[in-house]
Amino acid sequence: MIRILREDDLRSILDVATGLAVIERTWRDYGEGRQFALSEPTSLFGGSGLPGMAKYKVKGATLPDRHVTGLRLVGDAPLEHGFNSSHMLMVYDDRTGFPIGLLDEHWLHRFRTALTGVVAARHLARPNSRVAALIGAGAIALELFPALTDVFDLEEVRVVARRFQSASAFCDRVGTGRPARFVAMRTAEEAVAGADIVITLTFAEEPMIRPGMLAPGSFLCSMGETEEVDVAVLDEVDRFIVDEFDYATLLGDVSVWLKQGRIGRDALRKRVDADIGQIVAGKVTGRMAENERIFAIIQGMAICDLALADEALKVANARGTGETLSLFS
Repeated sequence: MIRILREDDLRSILDVATGLAVIERTWRDYGEGRQFALSEPTSLFGGSGLPGMAKYKVKGATLPDRHVTGLRLVGDAPLEHGFNSSHMLMVYDDRTGFPIGLLDEHWLHRFRTALTGVVAARHLARPNSRVAALIGAGAIALELFPALTDVFDLEEVRVVARRFQSASAFCDRVGTGRPARFVAMRTAEEAVAGADIVITLTFAEEPMIRPGMLAPGSFLCSMGETEEVDVAVLDEVDRFIVDEFDYATLLGDVSVWLKQGRIGRDALRKRVDADIGQIVAGKVTGRMAENERIFAIIQGMAICDLALADEALKVANARGTGETLSLFS
C-alpha cells in the first residue's frame, strides 16, 4: 500500500520545531557517519529542450539506517508561463524495493529549503545576531518565519524584492505581530549594510551580493538557483561552507562561476572549508571568531527532503492521515 500525503496532511504533521530537529539530526548523521547516499548522478535533467516546453529534474537519496530511498520528481514550466513547478516525492522501502509513500512536495520543498537555511544560520551566524537581510520575497522566503525569528532574537528584518511593492506586501504579511521590525528596502546594498545575517533566495539575473557589502561578523547564506553572489566575495570571506560540493556545482553561484571560467573546480574545492554536515556534527568548527565573515551555499540535499518525508509517513501511518492506494496486484 502506498500512502498519499497532500499539503494539508503534511502541514498537520510537520511543524517548525519538528522540521528543525529532523534537519539538524539528518545533517549530524551526514557529518558523523556519512549515513546517506545520493543518487548517481546527484541530479538527472530531462525534457525535450524545445522552446516553450517544460524541463524535468530527478534527485534521489537513501537513508540506510532508516531503510528508505526517495526520488524527487520535479517538472518546471517554461519561464514564459511563470515560475510554476510540480513537485512529487516517492518514498521506497529499501528492504522490499516497493514504494510506500507518494507526497505532494510543493510545500514540503519550500519548508525544507527555508529550514535548512535557518539551521545553517544557527551554526554559523553569531548567536547575538539582531539584523537580518532577506533578498527575495517569494514562497520559500515565507517559510523562513517564524523559524528564523524563533532561533534568533532579531530586532529588524530587511526585505528586498524585484518590486518594492512586493517587499512591502511581504513585510505586512509576515511581520504583523512579530517582535522583530520588518522593513521593505529598495536595494540589496542598503539592506545588507551592517546586517548580521544575509539570506538570498532569488532568480537574480546578476549578482546581488558584491565585494565590500558584507559587514564584519556577518553570515551570508545563498540558496537560489542562479548567480546571487559575485565570485570575488570569496576573496573577502573568512570561511566558505557548502552542503555537498558536487551538487553545488550543478546549480546556483558555483555552477555559473565554473561555466564562465571565473574559478577552476580544483581551486574552488580547495577554497571550501567544510560541508554543513561536518559543521553540525562538530567535526569542523563553524564560527571561530566574532568578526569572521562566513559564506555558505546551501542548495538543498535530497537527504533532508527524504528525512522529513520519512518522519511524516511514520506519523501519518500511526494516525491514519492521508489515504492509501494499492497500485500493484
